[in-house]
Amino acid sequence: MFNEYMEDCKNVFKGNILVILQRYVFLTIYGIFKYLPTPIGDLFRAFYLKLFLKRLNSIWIREGVTFHFPENISIGKSVISEFVYFNGYGGIEVGDKVLIGAGSKFYSHDHAFSDLSKPIWSQGLIKKPIIIKDNIFIGCNVTVLGNVTVNEGAIIGAGSVVTTDVPENSIVAGVPAKIIGNRNENLAAVR
Repeated sequence: MFNEYMEDCKNVFKGNILVILQRYVFLTIYGIFKYLPTPIGDLFRAFYLKLFLKRLNSIWIREGVTFHFPENISIGKSVISEFVYFNGYGGIEVGDKVLIGAGSKFYSHDHAFSDLSKPIWSQGLIKKPIIIKDNIFIGCNVTVLGNVTVNEGAIIGAGSVVTTDVPENSIVAGVPAKIIGNRNENLAAVR
């Protein structure tokens, strides 16, 4: 079992010991800042995360936010609420003026499972990028899966699971998320 685990680590980290070391240093030190209360905690997190994230233009990162593969995550001038989870293995881009509700999750990968001769857990991961454009509201406890683009001006209702692209200025909700309205229409009909 341990050998399979090490093989999986080699696949994910491409066998590069420096990448593995960098990941452990990041996660260990970030663990110190991760739960510091706002507003001082926001400043410490922003300062530290700028060293590791691909891009970070925000200082509004609340306590408990988790980043895996931070080198593949880019965040513009946005607000990240408490306990949001980013798995950046396949790449995540968050634009400007984005509000992400507490407890939301972003998974930019999937498990390979096409080889019937191997157990699924040993087949590795497939990169599936996520793009969140500008001026978007993502409610609490939303899950966004890989190969998804959320286009400008969209609203995603709390508890939704987003599995497909979200059109510009649309309002989506549900599991899986479906269009329930449009920001250009009379919003009273949505309520």
